[in-house]
Amino acid sequence: MAIMSALSEARFDDASFYLGDPNATFRELRENDPVHWYEQGKFWVITKYDDIKMISARPEKFKSERIAIMMDLIANREGRDPQGYGARGIMFMDPPQHRAHRKALGVRFTPSAVAKIEGRVREVAASIFGSLPDGEFDWIERVAEPFPVYVFAHMLGVPEEDWAKVAGWATTIAKTGSGVADDSDMETIFGEIAPYLMALVAERAKEPTDDLLSMLTEVRIDGEPFNEIEVLTYALTLLAAGSETTQSLIAGIAACFDLHPDQAQQAFADPEVGSNAVEEVMRWWTPVMSMARQSAQDIDLRGHMIREGDGLLLAYASANRDVDHWGPTAEEFDVHRADAAGHLGFGVGEHFCMGAALARREARVVLDELVARTKGLRVTGQAVMRPSSLVHTYDRLPVTLDYR
Repeated sequence: MAIMSALSEARFDDASFYLGDPNATFRELRENDPVHWYEQGKFWVITKYDDIKMISARPEKFKSERIAIMMDLIANREGRDPQGYGARGIMFMDPPQHRAHRKALGVRFTPSAVAKIEGRVREVAASIFGSLPDGEFDWIERVAEPFPVYVFAHMLGVPEEDWAKVAGWATTIAKTGSGVADDSDMETIFGEIAPYLMALVAERAKEPTDDLLSMLTEVRIDGEPFNEIEVLTYALTLLAAGSETTQSLIAGIAACFDLHPDQAQQAFADPEVGSNAVEEVMRWWTPVMSMARQSAQDIDLRGHMIREGDGLLLAYASANRDVDHWGPTAEEFDVHRADAAGHLGFGVGEHFCMGAALARREARVVLDELVARTKGLRVTGQAVMRPSSLVHTYDRLPVTLDYR
């Protein structure tokens, strides 16, 4: 009875639920009700690794067009169309449309393409770390938020003098994904961000350069260029998705190392541990906690009949701690975990994060800077979690670095 009572109080579509201990609830679900009907939200909560992987690999049965993220589940429950339905980016597409768009856009995010800009990524990181104070500072404000946005702003073609302004905008755009954007956020998006980006796009249409905004003016899908709404949608999506996941990952690095000082010591003692440590942070921390799908047909899953049209929340944070996949140490943070890269932190299947190689590279560069400059990192002030049902990060994380 205690278990069912706790589950009945869980609000999976409410940001406040994720400010508590969602992993405890997910653990209960994996053990007792892995395909859980969330009555208040009118959608299913899927918590097992193998189930989420299966659903993600079958777009013909579980579609993304109308339901791909939390805000869509909320809109579906309320009987309204998802925000911006009809002009939403690649995340909200199914085959064959999705494959055509991914092929056209993905060339800028391959490991080889990312390797070509590593020098610039390291320059940005060195500049940020070189300006950090000796005492306590906010890891989010000074590192986690600006670094990935500055890198992505460079890739988009945003002038460097505007990077700081764009950093705040990326967070505003990301709020819409978890359904917590208010009227002022929407006014900012459509009154400030959209006109700014479209002005840059207009410049690139006249004088193309080697950046993502120029690419958006040149892309052809089935011989047709993007219209203005599609260009704007992609520009907004790329800016938010290209920075928010990495911001959350970098926030997670600081949080995980502070919570697990023994593991942090091993990472600082051996730079070769860095890449695997990034993967373990992706698993244990899970920057993007979920994605969503809509069933295209009646499907039986673990004895539950999921009806055509039903929404499903794919709880990546739960899958990444599933003992049936990770074994008895699933809840532990281990920078030497041999299979850490098997996490679902970047999704899985056709919607595997297009920017995964960039996010991994940026996180590794942050670790490299930390290891080269310091002996460790400590959280020394009151942390403030970001209220979000989608992104796992902080609004404020005061830290102190122990310099060499």
